[in-house]
Amino acid sequence: MSYPINYPTPQGANIQIFEEGGSTSNWVKPQGASFVWFTLIGAGGGGGGVDATNTYYGAGGGSGAVTNFMGPAFLMPDVLKVSVGSGGSAGDTAVNGGAGTASTVIYQAKDTTGYTLITANAGAGGAAGGVGSDAPATSGGAASVSNFFTAIGFFQSTAGQNSTTGATAQTASATTFLAGGTASASSTANYGYVATGYGKAGFFQMQPIIVGVSNPGTSANTSKSPIGCGGASNVNLGICGSGGDGMVVIITW
Repeated sequence: MSYPINYPTPQGANIQIFEEGGSTSNWVKPQGASFVWFTLIGAGGGGGGVDATNTYYGAGGGSGAVTNFMGPAFLMPDVLKVSVGSGGSAGDTAVNGGAGTASTVIYQAKDTTGYTLITANAGAGGAAGGVGSDAPATSGGAASVSNFFTAIGFFQSTAGQNSTTGATAQTASATTFLAGGTASASSTANYGYVATGYGKAGFFQMQPIIVGVSNPGTSANTSKSPIGCGGASNVNLGICGSGGDGMVVIITW
């Protein structure tokens, strides 16, 4: 069977990664694309400060949500705005951690009207340690329940992981590859990857698997968790960390 149009032969995928927290960039659809895959990661929340006596833990920040979508390229606008979430700020002594911000893909119409097409929500900031008690755990970013692309492709959104509080170590979530913040000296992600001790920061890797391990708290309110993970609250050192920035990956082929 012959076709009147010469369809392009795929020679490899076009992969664009946006990972600077707080940035907004244009994505231009590559010519000849057949399908587009989006992965959005919301930013993590910052760890809550310890109490004024360095006795009681604040809560770690929640991790961001993860949203995936795949659809036919001909239904996608030619230009989209990509906004990458910023990690929540670390809380000072007796101060709550800041919430992260969402990562979004937006269609900007010619009349400047904006439509948010896809969202990955951010994790909440951890509460500060109270008088006589540790702060309660913090929620991860909520899963997105709808978007403008839902009916034209495959859509999935997974809520972020909640943080831990007190001396409870963070263990792997069964649903997301991102870890919530911990108030202890240990954070374990999927596939057995572990960050332990106060001198070892968390990490994020994309090969051979995607996994994020939260920062258990390393240096005075300057340590930042990796992409999408929650910040730490470390009563042993009287410090906490900020949440990891979000990330957006767009793949066309």
